[in-house]
Amino acid sequence: MVNLQNLSNLLNYDNEIGTLQKPPKLLNVNDYSNWKARFEHYISYTDSSLLIPILEGYKHPTYTYLDDVVPKPISKLDEEEKKVYDREKKAHGSITMALTRELFHSFRGYDNLKDLSKALQKRFEGNSDIKKSKRDLMRKLYECFRYLENESTDELISRFYHLQTELKLLS
Repeated sequence: MVNLQNLSNLLNYDNEIGTLQKPPKLLNVNDYSNWKARFEHYISYTDSSLLIPILEGYKHPTYTYLDDVVPKPISKLDEEEKKVYDREKKAHGSITMALTRELFHSFRGYDNLKDLSKALQKRFEGNSDIKKSKRDLMRKLYECFRYLENESTDELISRFYHLQTELKLLS
């Protein structure tokens, strides 16, 4: 018989790290930097070509019509342009599928990957002032780091390495 607690734990784990068929979910907005790293690993593993529009952005092909530059209709894209367009749409879809319903609603208006990525980064990592404040807070936590009552050695070490990692990410 299936243990419901084990099944629930497995589903939560699948949501956190993703599977071959679905990306990891952004479950906790305070864990954005870890999610972002897991998401990039997921994309690298499933289809590394999807990293191109994530890292470099996408510019839809245009053509000149009556002295105006207009977007090229999808039906008029050549094979290479269609591949690039498909990568953009797959990467965009992967990120939107990784968002919870509440987060998806907040970012629904972003139709291209670059704008969506920038909006996520701005909201969850903040601007340079917020990043500086986070860095300062992490430094203070590092300087005040000490053993907590009833904490095991493994928990202490894990907390210490977590703090070091957070400091490196913010530097």
